[in-house]
Amino acid sequence: MYRSIEAHADKTAMYIARMSPIDVEQMYGEWPLTDEEAAAILDRSRSPRPSTSLFDTVGGLGIGVDDLVLDIGARDARYALTLAGRFGCRVVAVDPVARHVEEGRAAVAAGGHAERIEVVQGRIEAIPAEDGMFDLVFCRDVLSHIPDLPTALAECRRVSRPGGHMLIYQTFATEWMEPGEATRIYPDLAVAPESMDPGRLERAAAEQGFSVASVDVVGSEWREAWEEDGSRRTSQQLLHAARLLRGRDELMTELTETVYRVELANALWGIYQMIGKLEPRIYVLRKD
Repeated sequence: MYRSIEAHADKTAMYIARMSPIDVEQMYGEWPLTDEEAAAILDRSRSPRPSTSLFDTVGGLGIGVDDLVLDIGARDARYALTLAGRFGCRVVAVDPVARHVEEGRAAVAAGGHAERIEVVQGRIEAIPAEDGMFDLVFCRDVLSHIPDLPTALAECRRVSRPGGHMLIYQTFATEWMEPGEATRIYPDLAVAPESMDPGRLERAAAEQGFSVASVDVVGSEWREAWEEDGSRRTSQQLLHAARLLRGRDELMTELTETVYRVELANALWGIYQMIGKLEPRIYVLRKD
């Protein structure tokens, strides 16, 4: 599966490189369909998968009531609650931010899963757990913040049981991302630029004793689904980016500089996912 994905990306890049410019006559001349017909085609949904499909991948690994899962980078325990609620597994949720640990513990207590979820403070580079404890390491939106991928993956392998899995959801830069765009948003989102290369992740995983069981390119699907079902107004990020750029001085004072910078970078991050400059992927690794 992985090689076919890369081959498709290479073929697409080669096709774009070979295209000749469109001249004025082609652009404004006779088309084989009307503007309305073209718009109707683009208005059709392409059936994007929702973000909940990530947990379908977990289900495909056979996780159940007898399993112990590590949720690394747990934030407010939202994913730990879903894992415990859907699969009946026990979960240890780890996050480096004290506020997230407090919010996670409160959410677990309110959610009625206190007997199955433990929330602790810790980092992926030094996981507070014994060797070989976990059937699954669940890692969503973490590795882009980690410059030392070999150490992080070595720790994840250490705490995984033999034959256990690590599920990684991560966003990577594509060839469409311009250097100036990366320089503009990475510092304000605490992104480690070297970890935005999927090849580096794959090499580090292999070096630490993981094999790649599968790679699933999500691309813009989740954001398309959010836009179509109205659960999240992803198009608002374009509007917010425009407002933030046009009203920079006023909004920086009103929001504070840190909030302004994070909000603008986050809005651009979402826009870049929608237009292919950033590409989310799901990796399933197996401890050999």
